[in-house]
Order: sequence, then structure tokens, then C-alpha cells
Amino acid sequence: MQDIHIIGTGAMACLWASYFPPQYKLHFIQRRTAAQSFHFNVLPHGQSVSGSSLTADTITAPIKHLIVATKAFDAKPALDSIQQHLSADAQVLLLQNGMGSQQAISQTYPQYAVYACSSTEGAYKSDSNTLVHAGMGQNNIGAMTNSASFARIQLWLPTKRFIWHQDIEPVLWKKLIINSVINPLTVIYQCKNGELIKQAHIQSHMHAICSELDLLLTTLPFNISPSYALAKEICQLTANNFSSMYQDWQHDRPTEINFITGFVVENCQSNSIACPHNQKLLEQIQQLSLGA
Repeated sequence: MQDIHIIGTGAMACLWASYFPPQYKLHFIQRRTAAQSFHFNVLPHGQSVSGSSLTADTITAPIKHLIVATKAFDAKPALDSIQQHLSADAQVLLLQNGMGSQQAISQTYPQYAVYACSSTEGAYKSDSNTLVHAGMGQNNIGAMTNSASFARIQLWLPTKRFIWHQDIEPVLWKKLIINSVINPLTVIYQCKNGELIKQAHIQSHMHAICSELDLLLTTLPFNISPSYALAKEICQLTANNFSSMYQDWQHDRPTEINFITGFVVENCQSNSIACPHNQKLLEQIQQLSLGA
């Protein structure tokens, strides 16, 4: 029986926990918990999942297989808090949105097999013990450190649940570009994704943001489609969805803006690319007092 440790009990933590067959033993690591176990149901599949409930102080066994399912701003602090429990050959899967947290972790912990995942799965928690798997998507995974490999990760992660990429960076960048267009604008205009391409004044705003993003894309060592086309396609495919940033804003939770638009602005500045529209967008979301 393999032990799987998962940091978090949010939607992505629960979704990944649901991927494992019953012979795996799940352990959910939380900031605080009075319970000894964590249980949830998955809709519409009718699946029940349970595992032990731990905190950094109650971990006893060495951690070999770890999934970090926190928000981007919590990922490294969460890993730091349990690092003493990681075995020398630990494998760590990161599920964060945006970019920056994955690089910070892989640079801090190059001795571990660290992987990054970019997911298009749709999932949310309708309550603390119910996961709604709203839309089937893809999990794209690749190595962030030298000891990470498909040969190693396939020994514990169900291979039918992910696609392996020899180079994950273009995948992360593509998701970042899409998120940096859609997520903040849905907060500014307080709308679903589909509304962004229905109203002329919002489309104009999108084009302004995308013109700056396209300049940034020319500095990358790989080809990614023009940002407006990428964002428009996702707006069409997810027209009735609220972005993760909109949901965080609605629930008075910190947003991941610093790891999305913040990462874009930082890279524009380091490449001497003017980005006033993205800079303003970053400041607007931060001024909501929710920027991480």
C-alpha cells in the first residue's frame, strides 16, 4: 500500500485524491484540524473518498509522495513547514496556478523530484465535504528538477490521469497567458468568462492587454499562439464559468494576482517591454486588498 500525502483540502486537493484507487492510503495535511480523518463525496460520480487528517506537528512517517494543492502564495510556505518530514527520495507534485511559485520551490529544493502540473480540470467545493467535478479536462505534467522523470512519477501517480511533457515550460506559459487575460478582467467587470468577448468595451480592454503580452511572447524560446486568440477560445469553451480569481474575490479570499499578472509585469520589465495596461490591472486587483 502506497502512502500519498496531500497538502490542502480544497477543490484540487480533493480532485487529485479522488484519482487514486482504494489501495492507496491518503493523508491530508492541513494548517489545523481537530479531526483524525477527512472524508468527502465526489459529484456527479457518487464516489466517496477518505484519508487521515494531519498537521505539520502530527506527521510521523516519512513523506515519499507529496501533492501540494494550495494557492500559489501558500505553496512554498506550506512545503517549508513539512520539509523535515520529506524522505531523501521524495517526489513533489505542484498544482499551482500562475508562475513563480514552482520556480521558487524547485530552486530551493533541487534535491527532490519536483514536478509542475497545468490543469484544465473543472472542480469546485459545494461545501467542505462535497467536491463537484464540473468539467473533464487535462492534467499536463513535467519535470522542474533533474531527478524528476516520467519513469519515477508513473510508479505512483495514475498515468491515465495526466499527460507527460518533456518540457513543461511552454505549457505553463500558455496557461499563464490565458489566466492573465481572463482572470483579472472577470474581477474588474464582475462577470462570467463568456461576457468578456460579448461586450465591445471589454474586448477593447482585452486587446490592449494582449498587445503587451504578445510582445513578451516574442522573448520566449518557443512559439505560443497570439494571446487574444488563446483567451477568446477559452472564453468560448468556458462561457458559463466564473474564473478562479473571480471566485476568490467573491469569497473574500486572497487572489493569485501576483503569480499571474505580477509575473507577467515582472518579466516585461526585465525585458524592457512597456506594459501599462497589465501594470494597471495588477494594481487594480491589488487595491481590492486581496492581492496575496
